[in-house]
Amino acid sequence: MTSAALQCIAIVTMLIDHMGYRLFPQYEIFRIIGRISFPIFAFMLAQGFIHSSNRKKYALRLAVFAVVSEIPYQLFSQGVLWRKYPWSNILFALLLALAALWCVEKGKLWLLGAAGMVLIAETLDFMYGGYGVLIAIGFYVFRKKPWAGAVCLVACTVLYCWYHHNPLQFYAVLAAIPICLYNGKKGARLPKYFGYAFYPVHLLVIYGLDYLMAII
Repeated sequence: MTSAALQCIAIVTMLIDHMGYRLFPQYEIFRIIGRISFPIFAFMLAQGFIHSSNRKKYALRLAVFAVVSEIPYQLFSQGVLWRKYPWSNILFALLLALAALWCVEKGKLWLLGAAGMVLIAETLDFMYGGYGVLIAIGFYVFRKKPWAGAVCLVACTVLYCWYHHNPLQFYAVLAAIPICLYNGKKGARLPKYFGYAFYPVHLLVIYGLDYLMAII
């Protein structure tokens, strides 16, 4: 399975998840399918970190779209322009995970920095908390052993579900299947900025649909 195929799976399952959250909350199957998306995004982040020719630009793209996406995410999740922390959307969580990967690569005392990123994510209520950072680190550390990365995903997911009393997240382990099928090839990729732009746009569209349904 190519990285392009993984990207498509992550985007489609994210869309299904968000439609279920806002438009069809009575159907849990939408949210179950949606659990697959984040681990794949975390895996792709690790791959992007490994293969990026310019990591600073990679981080800058994430930061810019994280900022752009925050108001759309607040509208989507809270129904208002602002209510929660100003780093609530998933791109901020991925940006923090990227910083953790930088620390892991440097090794030695820098590993304390990676641990710090996990702590920040958990205490400052980034999406998925320390779990999101840890699985990205696992995918990076075990980049040459996909099965070990999958084991790390399962272990972290079980701990997350137990600690947060969130059994729904356990379905995230299903993401291990496409991840283990990854063949290291790019495939026919979507336009470069499509994935970034899709995130805030689809949040606004779903919010708009929900608003229209409420007034009709």
